[in-house]
Amino acid sequence: MLIKTLCLALPASAAGSAIEPAEVALRIDAAADRAVSQVGGVQQVIVNRVLRHIPTDYVDNDRPYNGVTAEADRIALTLALEFADAEAAAEVVASSAWHGFMDSVRAAATPLFTLDTVPNVPVPLHGGAVDGGFRRWLLLTRRAATPAAFRDGWFGRHASLVRHLPLLDGYVQGLVGARYDAEGAAVAYEAMPIDGIAEVCFADEQAMNTSYASDARLPLRDDGRDLMDRVSTLLVQGRAFNHGR
Repeated sequence: MLIKTLCLALPASAAGSAIEPAEVALRIDAAADRAVSQVGGVQQVIVNRVLRHIPTDYVDNDRPYNGVTAEADRIALTLALEFADAEAAAEVVASSAWHGFMDSVRAAATPLFTLDTVPNVPVPLHGGAVDGGFRRWLLLTRRAATPAAFRDGWFGRHASLVRHLPLLDGYVQGLVGARYDAEGAAVAYEAMPIDGIAEVCFADEQAMNTSYASDARLPLRDDGRDLMDRVSTLLVQGRAFNHGR
């Protein structure tokens, strides 16, 4: 499986009276529905509406921006499109239907960048997370010297620590394999140093706060400090779009 995640900002006019953020969200929902109904090869789309960006308590910030990149600070919406594999995704992206879908996205919001990830699911989704739900959504830049060392530590010991969090409705890791700019052109890691997307799912924000106040959070925080160099942390509310739904 491959997941292509589009990170979007509100259009400039949404700050004024021309397009309200709620209208932007409605238009992106319509684009997601179009993707699953008209773009062959797209198995599912999850739209995440960003509720707010929050600080990351285990990463020291000595940069003029808060997260992994300056562009990440502007994320207001994300679209995660699921494909069977990389070959299926490449075929879809080359199609006219995909270009039409992207035109509808650009008419609603401002693309920032796109990430291709291979998912790993240490804690299967259940409850509201199956249909999107509330998530602590993170972009990660590794502290480890190599991608392999990051993957092994993240998929191994870090995932084991996350499993101990109470009230968890799921945990999804996305290992980034390719990065694209706002125009869809591939970029090197040095230009966009993002290694992973983490999604920690809860019933709601109160459940997350209770979980993160538990003792199980402490070793997880310490391991995150060792594993991650930069983190962008967003609270999001997701909605899943599937065929026939």
